[in-house]
Amino acid sequence: MASQHQSTKSSAQENTSKPTAKPTLKPASTPKSPAKELLSASETNLNKTSPSPSPSSEASSPTIASSFGPTLSLKAALEGRSTDQSTKLFVGILEGSITQNPKFLLSFTINLPKDGTYSNLSLAGLTSGNRYTAILKGSSQIATASAFTMSPTVTTLNSGAVINMLSGDLNEDNVINSQDYSIARAALNSTPASKNWNANADLNKDKVINLFDLAIINKNIGQAGATGAWTSPIPKVSTPSASLDNPLPIGGPGGSSSGHQQAVTSGYWIWVPQ
Repeated sequence: MASQHQSTKSSAQENTSKPTAKPTLKPASTPKSPAKELLSASETNLNKTSPSPSPSSEASSPTIASSFGPTLSLKAALEGRSTDQSTKLFVGILEGSITQNPKFLLSFTINLPKDGTYSNLSLAGLTSGNRYTAILKGSSQIATASAFTMSPTVTTLNSGAVINMLSGDLNEDNVINSQDYSIARAALNSTPASKNWNANADLNKDKVINLFDLAIINKNIGQAGATGAWTSPIPKVSTPSASLDNPLPIGGPGGSSSGHQQAVTSGYWIWVPQ
C-alpha cells in the first residue's frame, strides 16, 4: 500500500509539473496547423506572381519617378510676390538654344504651387545628354529661358537656383508696355468682389489692385520676354507640341487688317483679335 501510495503521489507530481512546460511549446507548433500552412503557402504564391512593385522600389519613386521616365524640376519666383508663387505656368521645351522661330518639342501648362517648386515633369521622348532650352511663362509674367543638358533621370533647371520672372504682362503677349498699364488702371482699387476685378493685375496677390501693382508694370515697361512678342496667349492646356509663328516686333500683334481670325499652319498658335 505504501509503495502504491508513493507511486500514485509520484505520478501526480509528474502530472502537475508537465503543464508548466507545455505553454512554451504550443506557440511554436500553432503555425503548423493545416489551415495556417495553407494560408501561408497561398500568400507566398501570391507574392511571387503579383506585378505590384516592392516596397524598396516604391520608396525610391519620389527621387527618380520611374513611371515618368526622365523628369524636369524647377523653382520659380514671381516678381511682386512675397510667399505665394502659385500661378498657371507655361513650360515649353525646345531643342538647342533660342531661335527666331522656335518650335516646342514639348509644352505643358502646370499649376505652380505656393512655394514655387515643381518636379516630375516628364521629358519622355527627349535625348539624354542633348542640350535643350526651357521657356517659362506665368499668366502675368514675361517668358524666361533656362538652358539645360538633359539627365537620364532628373534634370533641375538653373542648377536648383530660383528662376526670377518679371511681372506685368497682363495681356499675355510676352511684352510689358502701355497696353498692360492701361489694363491695370482699369481695375485700380478693385477687389475680388468688384465688377472690374482682374486677377492678372493683382501682381502681389494681396486681393486688391493698387499703386503697388501699377508701379511694378511701370518699372518693367519696354521689357520683352524670351523669344520676343508672342502672336497669341499661351496654351490653356498641355499639348504634345506647339510653336511660335513669326514673332512680331514689340507693340502688339499685327497681321490682317480685316479683323478676322488669322489662321496659321496646323499645330501653330493663332491670334484672335479682342
